[in-house]
Amino acid sequence: MPSEKTDAVTNSEPSERFLTLIGVGGGLVQFIAFTAVGVLTLDNLVYSGIIGLFAGVGSFLFIPWFVGLSAVQEADDGNVPLAVAAERVPRSTQQGLIGLGLEAGAIVMIAAAFALDGADLLVGVPAALAVALAVYFVGSVVLGR
Repeated sequence: MPSEKTDAVTNSEPSERFLTLIGVGGGLVQFIAFTAVGVLTLDNLVYSGIIGLFAGVGSFLFIPWFVGLSAVQEADDGNVPLAVAAERVPRSTQQGLIGLGLEAGAIVMIAAAFALDGADLLVGVPAALAVALAVYFVGSVVLGR
């Protein structure tokens, strides 16, 4: 009986559609989880929604890039330098790095609210954006982008 080939993986690299679906799923889960944690611990729906938005968008951008990067390295038995593997990924490295930064920024927003004994948008959002940009710039230097 011949096996049917799915379009999820071709030549050991995930398809663009598969990566997008993973990103959407991961983004929705992160949005719901971070928003719920924020609402339960901070009792501020707006602040928690922004935390969830940062985490969800970050996951949507980062997870597909990371899965693609892992597939490239796996295809070459892990003998590929990180910068070279990042060039082979079908997704944009810049989007992946800013996604990682946004996820870290969401965590910083929660930490800032705990440190200040309350949610303050004028502190949390700039702190999250600063961390997101810092992660992006450090990642760009490390990957040579």
